[in-house]
Amino acid sequence: MKKILLLVFVCLFATTAFAQKNALGLRIGNGAEIQYDRNFQSGDALRTTVGLFGFDGRLFASCIYDWECCNWTDWTPRAGDWFLHAGVGGAVGWCNQEERGNELSIGVTGNVVFGIKFNKTPITLAVDYRPTALVINEYWRDGWFSLGLSCVYRF
Repeated sequence: MKKILLLVFVCLFATTAFAQKNALGLRIGNGAEIQYDRNFQSGDALRTTVGLFGFDGRLFASCIYDWECCNWTDWTPRAGDWFLHAGVGGAVGWCNQEERGNELSIGVTGNVVFGIKFNKTPITLAVDYRPTALVINEYWRDGWFSLGLSCVYRF
């Protein structure tokens, strides 16, 4: 049993000691979303979110490819690396309300993210602006003003 616990500890240490490619966390903005990021060596990231939009029962999912525009490692070298990402992707929404019935919305979404990856902890904090233009069914008219704050754990 001690050998298994030691092996688990070594594996956990190995995943946090080297570059973390995955991140899982929460984004709060016009709603609450679970966010998953897949980071690439180039600094780019594939960002996927699923959650409630507007806190009124509308479900929403998006998948965005973010390019790393800028990376500032010398702003606060002890704290972490600051970054600016911008990207584009797709969005899908579903709503079931009495007055409108079941509705599916499909559209295009953009993303501008400014944040910091902390050095001593595997946490990333970011502020983003995510406008969404719906092609099918315009139920989410307030998608143009989607500001959010995200906190993710890198692993």
